[in-house]
Amino acid sequence: MELLTAFDHNLFVLLNGSLTSAFLDWFMPLITDAKTWMPFILIIWLGLLFSGRPHLRVLALALLLSVGLTDLICARVIKKSVGRLRPCELSQKTDFKCRLLLPMKTSKSFPSNHAANTAAFATAMIVICGIKAGWPFIMLAFLVGYSRIYVGVHFPLDVLAGWFSGFLVALLVCRIVRKKWPPAPVTAECPAPPARQ
Repeated sequence: MELLTAFDHNLFVLLNGSLTSAFLDWFMPLITDAKTWMPFILIIWLGLLFSGRPHLRVLALALLLSVGLTDLICARVIKKSVGRLRPCELSQKTDFKCRLLLPMKTSKSFPSNHAANTAAFATAMIVICGIKAGWPFIMLAFLVGYSRIYVGVHFPLDVLAGWFSGFLVALLVCRIVRKKWPPAPVTAECPAPPARQ
């Protein structure tokens, strides 16, 4: 465990303190803020919900359940059980080095809810609609997760655990939802799910 923690801390210092630039110092606080991308996610979700197409409404339900359950499990269960300090808070109590580009966060660090929720959204899109529909959200999940490290509010393992949690929850939700998945025509918005073997 000590070796894993040391690796996590060293990787954080590399990403947060060494691999930096003026552009990233501007871009990462912007992309890490949910207010930047949440309106687009909400517009997409509302478009699916009110599309009038049954398969897109099922997707909207899968996305809502995936992100909602992921957020609840990570914030209310895992964070409280693990109780890990954020790097920015650890730096105030020890000699640990952290560049903080956002206001101080005092909630627990493990896992990253931002990473978990975006990963859950991306996973649900991929499982229900395929990789072509899901790849933009994979990119969003990656950028948001990386930004959490860069701005100093999460360790790399927090982000990895968040991605993994979101993936697992969304996979389970989609497995349940797809039992009632109606046959759907292939469309640009959401291709038909692959046939079961």
